[in-house]
Amino acid sequence: MSENGPVLPPEVYRRRRIVAVVALLAVILLLVAGVTSIVGMINNKKDATVASTATATGAPFQSFSARPSETASASASASASPSASPSETATKSASPNATETKAAETKSPEAKPSEAKTAQATPSATPSASAAGVVAACTANDLKVTVTPAKRTFAAGEQVSFHVTYTNSSKTPCAVGGEGANTGVDLNITSGSAQVYTRSLCTATTLPKAEVAAGAEGATDLAWDRKINVLGCSAASNAQKGSYWATATVNGVTSTQVNFVIQ
Repeated sequence: MSENGPVLPPEVYRRRRIVAVVALLAVILLLVAGVTSIVGMINNKKDATVASTATATGAPFQSFSARPSETASASASASASPSASPSETATKSASPNATETKAAETKSPEAKPSEAKTAQATPSATPSASAAGVVAACTANDLKVTVTPAKRTFAAGEQVSFHVTYTNSSKTPCAVGGEGANTGVDLNITSGSAQVYTRSLCTATTLPKAEVAAGAEGATDLAWDRKINVLGCSAASNAQKGSYWATATVNGVTSTQVNFVIQ
């Protein structure tokens, strides 16, 4: 036993030191937690204040593109569209007041600027193929060709003639004639299986170029001098009495055969 009291075993002192250390650590942790909580409350209050201020002023969104005002939108629309409405033009010009705008309009008898812009910027309708002078040649998809003899029976010495019609059965205009290949009119005559006459062998077959409107009909008359030119134009001889068949061709489109008789 010492002057300060009884001497305790070393284990007691060790436990006391451990308890003291644990208590000290607990106190430190409580202090840290308290300080952290206080700091957090202060920061939250600051954040709330900043957020409130930002919402009122819009400061946090300054890095984004500003939303265009109605005046800017009208100006952009007027620049992008040549046919801007008068209200947009008025907004774009930003006239000081209604009195000055009215005075300016009274001074100028001309059309309003917006109307002038609209008239100048609006293109005319695209011309049709017919107006531009570019019409495709009639083909078998367009034309229906018919040949009709003036008579079914021709007497001796009587001229043999035919009426040829060509109808544009499509929904668009097309052209017949001209100087291209297969743009003329031709007449072909046979008797049974024998070739008798082809007009294009000895006679020009061109037609003046003409437009045939959709659903319209064109016509021409052809005559046969009764010559047999199958052996050539210089060796042509006269056809004899008998039964013959004729076909007409326009722009390369051939009609059905029609029968006629020469007495």
